[in-house]
Amino acid sequence: MRWSFALVLLALSLLSGSVLAAPPTVRELAERLKNGEDFRVRLQAALELGKTADPDALDPLIAGLEDPNASVRTAAAAALEQLGDPDAIPALKTKRLDRSDAVRKQVKTALESLTVIAEGGPPPARLLVTIGSMRNQTAVKAPRIEAELESESRKKLAALPGVDVVASKDDSGKESEKKKLPVVMVSGHIQKLKAQREGGEIVYSASVEYVLHSMPGQSIAATVSGSASGTLTEAEAKDERRASELRHAVLSAAIDSALRRAPRALIAAARL
Repeated sequence: MRWSFALVLLALSLLSGSVLAAPPTVRELAERLKNGEDFRVRLQAALELGKTADPDALDPLIAGLEDPNASVRTAAAAALEQLGDPDAIPALKTKRLDRSDAVRKQVKTALESLTVIAEGGPPPARLLVTIGSMRNQTAVKAPRIEAELESESRKKLAALPGVDVVASKDDSGKESEKKKLPVVMVSGHIQKLKAQREGGEIVYSASVEYVLHSMPGQSIAATVSGSASGTLTEAEAKDERRASELRHAVLSAAIDSALRRAPRALIAAARL
């Protein structure tokens, strides 16, 4: 079978009122942490790096453990815990005797958390996600499409580090109170799902968008979008089983492309 996928990650946008503002990149945050003249700029950069869930944030945060300001070192240790990468353990161990009591305490907490992850345990949950409406807004109408969107979204959200997906929206309040965790509602819709001829090939494409709501007020906090496409030859597309499998795979890839950048948006929506 000859499937060709083109995944397109669309830029993550955080919403502030009606104004879209792109968050700083990992590179920009790393530069602020390294060279910011005001310790408060470096401290904030460290905390933001911890929220990115990006492996490239590891080395800048490890370097931040050597910052001359104790508050920045504390923030770097906290961010390494939040990042959840056990590769930070050796560097954190070197700071167990830091001259600052606050740094030592945070290093101890980070080491305990990362050691659990290194031993195969799940990272501690930081927020709860409840699934909102999942709608197919395309001309392709079939009940299974919306069911597929919901099941794939639930599965991929549950796989994100630090995220617990509650069984239903009715359970979210009780779970939030029980676990002392904030709740984010994620609703989604399929924007495009179509097949079209391009030369001697049939191109299947899909795009999805998710809206993240801060709870309990359901105010819109962020959006993430993604798309994907795949191709079959005209002869291959005549095989309904093969065409159906490709449509499913393309939709799944579009969902994945959107949710791959969801961690930062979820953190923002949870107001962490």
